[in-house]
Amino acid sequence: MEHATSELREFISDLVIPHQRCNVNINPDHITMLEGTKIKKQHSRKRRAHKSSTLSRREYAALGLNTLPTKQMKYEEALPLHHLWKGYVREHLQLREGDEVPKVHDGRYDEFSRKLVKLDLHGAKLKVLQSKCSTLESLAGICVMDTKNVLKLLGKDHRVRTIPKSECVFGLKVGNMEFTIFGQHLNIRPAERSVKKIKNFVKPFM
Repeated sequence: MEHATSELREFISDLVIPHQRCNVNINPDHITMLEGTKIKKQHSRKRRAHKSSTLSRREYAALGLNTLPTKQMKYEEALPLHHLWKGYVREHLQLREGDEVPKVHDGRYDEFSRKLVKLDLHGAKLKVLQSKCSTLESLAGICVMDTKNVLKLLGKDHRVRTIPKSECVFGLKVGNMEFTIFGQHLNIRPAERSVKKIKNFVKPFM
């Protein structure tokens, strides 16, 4: 400490005009040596504050916040969610009564298909058109949870079924329009999907 103080005194003295150096008086009690401890404490406090205010995905799953009861939900209870979704999708796709799906050669087709893939599917009525697992084909219901890899559909039999996205092709109906959406291109969380640049993965349902 004394060595560092003497070095600091010499450094400050060198900054003073030579003929005034004799008037320099440094009080060691007013010198604070910074050795990084304050910075370390600040970082540690930030880490503790951040950790205490948020949950990791592992903690989130351990609390059961990603699960739904498979037999305790009624199909009728999800219908209001579906009605809200219909209003949302018309606003998102900017649809009007009587609108039709843009043709592939139509200049609006690319933008329309990208908007469709970016949809939040919570509340949508979906049907599995094709699947690598034959037992999943023809399953339909209202989407009550959309995660990175699966969709959870609530069927009319009041059962929640977990459908892997990458294994299936889904049918989606909006008004008088019907679409085919390939699930492998939905393998991303809804919040991330809404801002991600996506190529054309939607085809009109023939």
